[in-house]
Amino acid sequence: MVVVNWNGERWLGPCLAALARQRARFSFDVWVVDNASSDGSLALLARDHPQVRVLRNADNRGFAGGNNTALREVTTPYAVLLNNDAVPEPDWLERLLAPFDAPGAQRLAAVTSKVVFAPRFLRLRLAVDGFVPGGADRRQLGVRIASVAVDGEDVTAGVLWERLTYGPEGTGAGRTWWTRPAGELLLPLPEHGGPWSVAVRWSAERAKDVGLSWDGGRVALPVTSTMTTASWTVPAGTALVDVVNNAGSVVLTAGYGADRGYQDVDAGQYDAPADVFALCGCAVALRTDAGRAAGWFDEDFFLYYEDTDLSWRLRAAGWSIRYEPTAVVRHVHSATSVEWSPTFVFHTDRNRLLMLVKNATAGRAAREVARYPLTTGSIALRTVRTAARARSRPAVRPTLLRLRVLASLLRLLPTMLRRRTGRRAVPRRELERWLVSAR
Repeated sequence: MVVVNWNGERWLGPCLAALARQRARFSFDVWVVDNASSDGSLALLARDHPQVRVLRNADNRGFAGGNNTALREVTTPYAVLLNNDAVPEPDWLERLLAPFDAPGAQRLAAVTSKVVFAPRFLRLRLAVDGFVPGGADRRQLGVRIASVAVDGEDVTAGVLWERLTYGPEGTGAGRTWWTRPAGELLLPLPEHGGPWSVAVRWSAERAKDVGLSWDGGRVALPVTSTMTTASWTVPAGTALVDVVNNAGSVVLTAGYGADRGYQDVDAGQYDAPADVFALCGCAVALRTDAGRAAGWFDEDFFLYYEDTDLSWRLRAAGWSIRYEPTAVVRHVHSATSVEWSPTFVFHTDRNRLLMLVKNATAGRAAREVARYPLTTGSIALRTVRTAARARSRPAVRPTLLRLRVLASLLRLLPTMLRRRTGRRAVPRRELERWLVSAR
């Protein structure tokens, strides 16, 4: 059992306690790989978990290098990876390994878990008069949200609203999200049974009312053209739901990795085992022989897409990957690396292209690599034009970040092209039948 940690003192305790509670009919060892943490992680391990073997790296080697530190020493038939911010159910480990003993599992390389978000959520529906800003911006907008708090605690980072909002705008304390005129968001609530006090800071293009509703309740709240705070109470006993984080992974036709079932309310629709294209590195069991033959994770990726890249290589070698819905973990999404942070964007943008160069057909890889600088130029030109119309300084950071991606991609391109070579049991074009269109 391998847990990679970097400054995860806050999460390690619950994770390791859950591993200690596993009801398994076999023994297992827990190894924590520490990527040069500067918080109290090592002290916590020595004090509270002396039975855990700690492998210390001299520097932060990311998810890929951190796991490889342990995986290269594994001698057992299977190795299990678990994020330090994940808490498994007591029967998780036994259920995760069970498919390897099933008939016909000789070419099964990995079993990936059902991952749900750690908190439970309120399904909150929003409805408001919409508007179109005009000019080049043709979006249908509703309200602009700056923050959401529950019982006085800021939960903005934990709100699931990708299907309601257009994504973050601005940085730091100035970050906001424009909503569509109508849609649903999922609000994380602590499980104390309620009532819950909710406060939202928001604004709009003019004064108007916003309708918010949930199963068993509704409220109408005012919004104005300046940032104000509106509050309401969710009654005790209101029904909360679990939300899927990952039920196996897929790759889109443009090469973007995606979580199967991401942000779907868990209504049992992912309760059947299934063959999936890719594993999720958050909570997965790997057949040691298969992983070793594939070379484990590519450490040039550092973090993000390294699990999808490994999956692609395993499938190219003729192995299969299975999703097991009864092996459940609860996961604090992006606890170590903040989603949409520069670190997140750099590695996801670059590693998608590295993965395609290594694994995809030549045409698909060349098309996506060529598209990236063209899109970068288009974004830069649009930024300059928008700033000129507003008579303001252009926002250059997104373009500079994309230029960093291109520079790193070019540096690693010869290495990735060399890694395209080698024998393949399954042709590239046949594997690309697994790729799916964006929903």
